Amino acid sequence: MKANILFHEVEYWFNNHQNRELSGIDEEHIRYMINEGYSSGELSSHDPETDEDLSGWWQIKGFETQTKGEK
Repeated sequence: MKANILFHEVEYWFNNHQNRELSGIDEEHIRYMINEGYSSGELSSHDPETDEDLSGWWQIKGFETQTKGEK
């Protein structure tokens, strides 16, 4: 799936939940990570409606996975 965050096209996916939208907390987490210099990272949240823990990944489209030390 895709979202626009901080003028970046961000691709994201949740394991076992192909059509899940980002929550506000997920978007806030991605904004924080982009501001810290990351171009990709893990998503981990809890869905209170289903009482299920969710995990997945995000990345700025066009960037390869990198860590903060590799900027």
